[in-house]
Amino acid sequence: MDKKERVAMEEFGFALRVAREKRGLTQTQVMQLTGINNKTLSGYENGVSEPDLQTLATLLRLYHASADRLLRLESRPQARGLSADEAQLLALYRALPEETRGEVSAMLRALADHHREST
Repeated sequence: MDKKERVAMEEFGFALRVAREKRGLTQTQVMQLTGINNKTLSGYENGVSEPDLQTLATLLRLYHASADRLLRLESRPQARGLSADEAQLLALYRALPEETRGEVSAMLRALADHHREST
């Protein structure tokens, strides 16, 4: 698996975990509701493995999530000239809840200010 594929799997796994957490579900609850065992779900969420289409559809229904959003079928950041690492950071940022995005932005600004002051 090349770096782009690995990044895409990690992005997907992170988005899957965020969708589960937004619904307030634990992995154990997902297992009880779907029959997908914890180790398998953990593999999906950590970008180690991918669900088959039927399993993905089950998770999308349970999480009330759209395939477009979860699979990030909108334009890919690489098309706009971002490196794979930058694209991964952007995807992780976009997967965060709005209130957490503000916290992350504030931390990044503080780090950038500190770096500017120290150079």
